[in-house]
Amino acid sequence: MTGHPTRTRQIPNQRVACKRNGPMKRIVNRNTWTWSLVALSCISLMLGQLPAWAFGPPQSQQPDSSLQPVLPITDVVLDASGRLVGQIVDQQGTPRDGLVVVLRQGRREVARTVTDSEGRFALSNIPVGLYQLDAGSTRAIYRVWTTQTAPPRSHHQAVLVAETETVVRGNHIEAAVDQLDAITLAMVSSSIAAVTIAGVTLDKVNDLEDKVNALSGGGGTPASP
Repeated sequence: MTGHPTRTRQIPNQRVACKRNGPMKRIVNRNTWTWSLVALSCISLMLGQLPAWAFGPPQSQQPDSSLQPVLPITDVVLDASGRLVGQIVDQQGTPRDGLVVVLRQGRREVARTVTDSEGRFALSNIPVGLYQLDAGSTRAIYRVWTTQTAPPRSHHQAVLVAETETVVRGNHIEAAVDQLDAITLAMVSSSIAAVTIAGVTLDKVNDLEDKVNALSGGGGTPASP
């Protein structure tokens, strides 16, 4: 059987061999390879110029896992005479005698006193609001209420565990107390304050209060400011 003759026709930038009544074979010339290399080069340049956010935040902006957690806020109720009473103990629950206790609201000092032999203290004429209580190198945040406005499960005294080692703190805590106190005062004057903040509790303080009461016999009068 005699094969069909093959004819060749020219197409711009390409050479195509055609066979009558048979498959057509395309021969890629050098121009096609050139354009492919150019396309790959353009893609490489585009990938090299992606914005910085496409590769995630820089190392300096990533969260620092070594940061200490924010101090919890504990609700405490003033006594019948409007005093903030409490007790300072060490890690074993032993009362701390003669320890200076300072109550601050932001950077402003509100009151100051010294613990008695049972580690107790009392601060008079304290308005409701958000405060930070410093005892030695230890600090705690308290939200002070009257008996009429206090949410459920509020504590009747401020129990603070005084650390024996010096702790360095930044000024951001004082600034946060300044900002939060205005919000707290507004919530105190509203009828939904008790419901909104009732969930703020500190179980560890409850345990310490029980332990302190057992050590001190459950009685005792707080020291005068």
